[in-house]
Amino acid sequence: MIKLTNVVKKFGKVEAVKGINLEVEKGSLFAFLGENGAGKSTTLSMICTESEPTSGEIFIADEKLTFKNRKSFRQKLGVVFQENVLDDLLTVRENLYNRASLYGKTKAEISERLELVSSIMGIEDILNRRFEKLSGGQKRRAEIARAIMHDPEILLLDEPTTGLDPKTRVSVWKIIDYLREELGMTVFLTTHYLEEAKDADQLAVIHKGKIIAQGTPANIRSRFSVDKIFFYDAKVAELQTIIEKINLPFKVTKETMRVDVINQDVEILAILNQTAGLYGSFEVIKGNLDDAFISMIKEESND
Repeated sequence: MIKLTNVVKKFGKVEAVKGINLEVEKGSLFAFLGENGAGKSTTLSMICTESEPTSGEIFIADEKLTFKNRKSFRQKLGVVFQENVLDDLLTVRENLYNRASLYGKTKAEISERLELVSSIMGIEDILNRRFEKLSGGQKRRAEIARAIMHDPEILLLDEPTTGLDPKTRVSVWKIIDYLREELGMTVFLTTHYLEEAKDADQLAVIHKGKIIAQGTPANIRSRFSVDKIFFYDAKVAELQTIIEKINLPFKVTKETMRVDVINQDVEILAILNQTAGLYGSFEVIKGNLDDAFISMIKEESND
């Protein structure tokens, strides 16, 4: 549905995006992760036709995107930017009507679509309120409603939950899931919230303009995070002898030993069986996406 091949974006002498390759399947949720300034928003701006790549190719629904033909692609794309774009002085209804009219919809089509979208987004009760009077969560829902008024195939979201409270973030995610699962939209989102990427079908991590990892969340976690075993009330000297033979890093604090399972070929259960009787209790902490992200960034920074 979306494909980027060797895409580069330069601003003067600064290369913000450095020859990246991405592929997003139809109907999937694709999470694009990175620190602030990594190149996420710049990449999104090229996909949504706001900015032209310096070099490389972008394909939307198997058609090559060029800056000259960008208008024909905008019908396929719904975009939610970090900053709100709806008019503060207009009501939500007026805003949505005006935006839909830009896509050549008739009044009847707009009215029908407005009724459906407001129901999906749960904004029926705020349609007649001025945008400036809404809460942060209400504004975000109205912005997503704007992005889907023309019934796009692809929804592009630039850090859609930044600045929202946890409860509102959950409600926004329920809407995103509905759009993908029930309406079949392809969703591409940028985020620096690692927990938001765990349910993605695929994710990619960008760092200083380069893609440093791609895959499923489970694959990324297994490749870059570290599981830890904590042994409590341990016979440290005997434990240490076994762990050294397995060749895993460890740290000892009094009668506690922490073992980092950095080798994915080593099974935690096998370690526990080999060390049975040498500890009073144990705890296993599985590595997560946060650990993986930190590990990737640290590894790249050390290169």
